[in-house]
Amino acid sequence: IVGGLLNFARKNQVNYQSVNMRELADKSLESVIVPENVKISVSDKTTTPDAVLDIEQMTQVLTNLVKNAVDAMPGGGSIDVILEDTLGDVSIIIKDTGTGIKEEDKSKIFEPFFTTKPIGVGTGLGLATAYGIVKMHKGQISVESNTDPARGLTGTSFKIILPRRKE
Repeated sequence: IVGGLLNFARKNQVNYQSVNMRELADKSLESVIVPENVKISVSDKTTTPDAVLDIEQMTQVLTNLVKNAVDAMPGGGSIDVILEDTLGDVSIIIKDTGTGIKEEDKSKIFEPFFTTKPIGVGTGLGLATAYGIVKMHKGQISVESNTDPARGLTGTSFKIILPRRKE
């Protein structure tokens, strides 16, 4: 991740290519080690599967988000990766049934070196890198989360909205 962040900071450029979003999601999941007690599903609700973006960088974003989702479910659970159309753009939603993100941490999760993981586990750069890459694509990333079982299913949902074409 550190190498990726440094590389990204040095270049600060996007290598745009046309990509099938379903194939991008599938490729991103291949590099994540998923325990047997975690189930992952990919749902493609797009009418047009293609988008123009930096395949390598966006793969890194999705991989980071899915790894975090796996880490948030030590007892198992499910991760849904949902692709959908959003007013001419494309949305990627990564939703998990993990422990959730505390309300007081939500405003800090995209800051470099912020982590809720134990010392020695995680660098605090995954979400900061994801945020930077999404912004370089002129996109948006948002998070919704629930840590309280009394308010319904716990878990976190990250939503990325990207322009379908290079702007």
